[in-house]
Amino acid sequence: MRKALVALFVALVCVAHVAMAADDGQTQPKYNTATNNSHITATDVIATTNGAGNVKGVFCSSAPDGSGNLSIPVVKFYVNGGSAQSVTLTNGFLSTDPGFLVQYTGWVPYNVRFTSSIRVTIQKLASTGATMDCAVSWALD
Repeated sequence: MRKALVALFVALVCVAHVAMAADDGQTQPKYNTATNNSHITATDVIATTNGAGNVKGVFCSSAPDGSGNLSIPVVKFYVNGGSAQSVTLTNGFLSTDPGFLVQYTGWVPYNVRFTSSIRVTIQKLASTGATMDCAVSWALD
């Protein structure tokens, strides 16, 4: 009886961390991109999916309009069919690459978990600025 309890305890300790892992390495990695030049209409980077997984990170670049104004990306996450959770990637966090006249956010890491569906959209905060391109790294379990 005592050996059985010890074996059960060891088994639970060895398996517990795997059961609680958010990403056990069995995910199917994906990478989507989209371009938007509208502050009125959102563009899907990830159309509504089915299944569980997580959004790993977002990257956006924005080009200036004729007046030198840059687009400010607004990324919206719709987790499990819920309402939008918005993130505005303001210019204060962007670095300028003078050779290309484009500003980049760099990869902004996230771990947005979803159990049934995810949708990610982008649109400009205001009418100023030209186009913006965004990429999302994500995975299904």
